[in-house]
Amino acid sequence: MVQRNDKVTALNENIMNQERKKQERAHRRKKGLYRRLVVFGVLVVIMFTVMISTLTSQSTVIAEKKEERQKVEKRLEEVKQEKSQLSEEVNKLQDPDYIGEVARRDYNMSKPGETIFKLPKKKEESR
Repeated sequence: MVQRNDKVTALNENIMNQERKKQERAHRRKKGLYRRLVVFGVLVVIMFTVMISTLTSQSTVIAEKKEERQKVEKRLEEVKQEKSQLSEEVNKLQDPDYIGEVARRDYNMSKPGETIFKLPKKKEESR
């Protein structure tokens, strides 16, 4: 029976070693899984951080561009209005009567036989 007992002990040790190795492999796999999950999580956090910072900077740039566009559109309206006034002035300057009126008013010129009277300007009444 002694021999039998040695075989049983050896068999139990082999089974125990196999079971221990199996548990160690499972433990190593779990550790590897946790490490991969942590690395993946860190990468996801980094990607979201980059995406959020990009979106905020783009929204800031868009807001600045909208403000700049409004200013440019306002300036465009002013230039169009000025162009309209200048075109009207050019058309008026084509008229000889208007040129005569400007000459009389600004340069104190008169037509032959015309007398110029300069009247004092009326002051507006204050309320």
